[in-house]
Amino acid sequence: MANMAQEDVSVAQLRALDYEYAAHFGQTVSTCVLDIVDETDDLEALERAYQWRMWAAAQARAASFDHDPFAGMLELWVLAGQQSSYFAEGGGTQAFGDQQQLAIATTRKLEEDIRAVASKVMEPETFASLSKKVDEWIGAHPIEGRLFVRPTARADLAGLVSEEKQGGLKAVGSIEETFRDLNDRITILTVQMPTEARWQAEYLTNSLFEERLERPTNDLIATMANMNDFLDTFEQTVDEQVATLLEAVERERLAIFEAVAEERKMVLSAVEQERISVLKEVDTQIVSATTEFDRVGKGLIDHFFHRLIQVMVVMGIVVFLIVLLVLYVGRRRSVRTIDRTPPSE
Repeated sequence: MANMAQEDVSVAQLRALDYEYAAHFGQTVSTCVLDIVDETDDLEALERAYQWRMWAAAQARAASFDHDPFAGMLELWVLAGQQSSYFAEGGGTQAFGDQQQLAIATTRKLEEDIRAVASKVMEPETFASLSKKVDEWIGAHPIEGRLFVRPTARADLAGLVSEEKQGGLKAVGSIEETFRDLNDRITILTVQMPTEARWQAEYLTNSLFEERLERPTNDLIATMANMNDFLDTFEQTVDEQVATLLEAVERERLAIFEAVAEERKMVLSAVEQERISVLKEVDTQIVSATTEFDRVGKGLIDHFFHRLIQVMVVMGIVVFLIVLLVLYVGRRRSVRTIDRTPPSE
């Protein structure tokens, strides 16, 4: 789906935009939560604020890590829209009491930000069409419960894009880009994990030391379980990302080998065709030379015999003339001899 973006927007730029917005998403929600905590003493609102902060950063990061950066951007768009609808008109309209407007303003601003990002990387007509489809999808798939049940658009992302616009996956361009993306993701996780661990500790502290006498032990166990699950999820996320990138590297390596083999096959085929063409041309030249040689040889033989016949004819004429001359001379001598003989008495 990465080819839905404008032609001058690269896959690397789309990934960078996704990562940057995901970080902005988590930081903005964290700032809003701090404002709510400073302004309210409602224990229920405090707990929901801490839960919202921990939920928002993880959801945004998971969306930005999508293998297709354009699909990741759409998922971030859906996340921002669902979150805004949840606090403005959904199940979270009473989540923060008197400070509800802070959450509504923050979530609307985040939705406006992702729409602004999407409008910059898409053609106007594409953005308008997708905006309508995304809004319809958000309306049909709201967040349920206390932010723990959020339908994702991953299974329906292909339906948000018209069939004639869909293209092949272009997320993996080269081995260098793959390792650069892996390095970016590890850097993001390295930076964000300590902050999120601190948020978990703050949530734990709030759960332990607030005036909740009815379930102090259960809160502690649940919080520790959350931290355990978080660490397990983190390790699993890293393993999945490494496995995905190594798989992409392996596909790239095999593709390179196949391309080299195909190129070698084409070169050998071209050489073979050239050899056959040269041999045919040589055979043609040999046949032509042989034909010409035969023609010239026959002409020389015919010329030789023609000259030989001429010479023999000339020699015959000469011999005939010599014979005539000899006969003539002999006859003349015979006549003279008769003339000189005296007459008998």
